Amino acid sequence: MLTWIFLAALALVLSLVASELFHRALIPRLIERGYVSEDVHKPGRPKIPEPAGPAVYLAFAISVMVISHLAGSAALEGVVASTGLAFLIGLLDDLSPLGPKTKPLLLVLPALLLAVSGAIVPRPYLPILGRARLYYTYWIVLAAMFTVFSNGVNMMDALNGMMPSSVFASTLPLVPVLIALGSYAGLLSLISLYGSLIPYYLRNRYPARVFGGDSNSLFVGAALASIASISNTEAFFAISLLPFMVSGFSILASIGGLLERRDIKIRPVVVGEGVIRANPDGKAPISLIAVLTCQEGKTEPRIVREVVAISLLSGILSSATFFLLTPR
Repeated sequence: MLTWIFLAALALVLSLVASELFHRALIPRLIERGYVSEDVHKPGRPKIPEPAGPAVYLAFAISVMVISHLAGSAALEGVVASTGLAFLIGLLDDLSPLGPKTKPLLLVLPALLLAVSGAIVPRPYLPILGRARLYYTYWIVLAAMFTVFSNGVNMMDALNGMMPSSVFASTLPLVPVLIALGSYAGLLSLISLYGSLIPYYLRNRYPARVFGGDSNSLFVGAALASIASISNTEAFFAISLLPFMVSGFSILASIGGLLERRDIKIRPVVVGEGVIRANPDGKAPISLIAVLTCQEGKTEPRIVREVVAISLLSGILSSATFFLLTPR
């Protein structure tokens, strides 16, 4: 047990320090080369350096590979490979936008890479039923999970600090679940993800000084899917990430299919004097932010706090479902 505590502490320190150093090196170069995006929710639409995804992923990969070497876990190598492919897909989208249908299809590839790595045993824990045997249908579920998680995280990356803080809130309650199952590979991967996201969050929170881009959000979604898969906790990660998936589904349903965010002509919210309100236009997409501001306008930090509270509640519900309703 002491060995795993040491590895967990090492994973956190390694990923956090590496991420901080990478951010310090990357951000000036993004500004110098003109890789910036407008913050559309701020007066004057300030230009923010983007993408910071390389700093986050590389820190995560270094931490997990070091831990994999020390722990001798092949599962961790599979996580690095699958998340790395998702990161590259996102980076390609940042540099040269992919089509709205191409990107979800490409996100199946990280799932296939994780599957062939041998890191997965297709016996997930399910509420009430306990441990299931899904040797034939599991692989379809795995591919769908990578696509849904990655796009859900991407859709949640809408306001300053909302994505990383919501990831923290929704998944921290699952740490006891991973410990109870003895899934230390999943736990160490999750801790490495936290460490790599902390420096990003400190720069992305209101008022943002950096944006992550698709290279960051798709990587984070793939990391959560990978961690869920190697720990057999797919159902519980799905419950904890319900706000992410509901937000993504509501947008897709309201616009009638897959569209790039940049191609949506009518915005789901309107911004005035630092206050965000749901767009009264009946043709506007329905997003989680629009739902939270349909009764009254709210400031960006307030909306983020409410989304984090919803995410934390979802994570607690997921953890309670495991401990109270899942045979082991």
